Amino acid sequence: MGADGGHPSEPCIWLVQGHDLSENVRAWLPAESFENDGRVPEPILISIRQTKVGWFLPQDRFPTENYPRPKHYPPAHEQPAPQIFSNGFIFLAGESAEVVRSFDMGEGALYPVRLWHPDGKTLMPGAFFYLSQGNRKDAFLQERSDKEGIDAMSQGRWRIDIVHSRPPLLFFSESALHGPDIWWDKSIYKHFFISDRLKRALDQQRLSRDWHLVRCPVVFD
Repeated sequence: MGADGGHPSEPCIWLVQGHDLSENVRAWLPAESFENDGRVPEPILISIRQTKVGWFLPQDRFPTENYPRPKHYPPAHEQPAPQIFSNGFIFLAGESAEVVRSFDMGEGALYPVRLWHPDGKTLMPGAFFYLSQGNRKDAFLQERSDKEGIDAMSQGRWRIDIVHSRPPLLFFSESALHGPDIWWDKSIYKHFFISDRLKRALDQQRLSRDWHLVRCPVVFD
């Protein structure tokens, strides 16, 4: 029995933290903000709020050009880009995007985006993509999971308080093993999940570290 409540060979899924951790936040500002007195325009803010709760959005809802936020330290273009990061939207570096798109994304897509240096002429090295996916599963077993580290919200949803050294033990039903390899659970706010097969593919390419994945056992009734 492992520290996460299951044997490594037993079925599991993985909760993704990498898009939500402060260490993976990057101060990229949509180009449209510079024409709006430095404020992110309301339509883009709406898109950010919707993607954070698991809405699938078409490509035209995402800005295509981003620049470092002025007077922000450290400057976004001087920080290495993790494999998964956020400015509100969820970004994947090209290497992770290549792995993800080779799996079942269901109602999901990866949209190319450009990240510029302040001079407007120099691109950040590498390829980058927005992740948009609205897949839903209903598999969280709250009654079997740790009571510490999960907080009740409205409409039967739960907020997961992740601590690096001691994440809560979360159990899921067999239905989590079926369908797309990347999804949101209907009962979990803000965090999404990937399949074990996708996680192993990221491992093979040595990409999973930035994803900050938490193992979640699957139980069979």
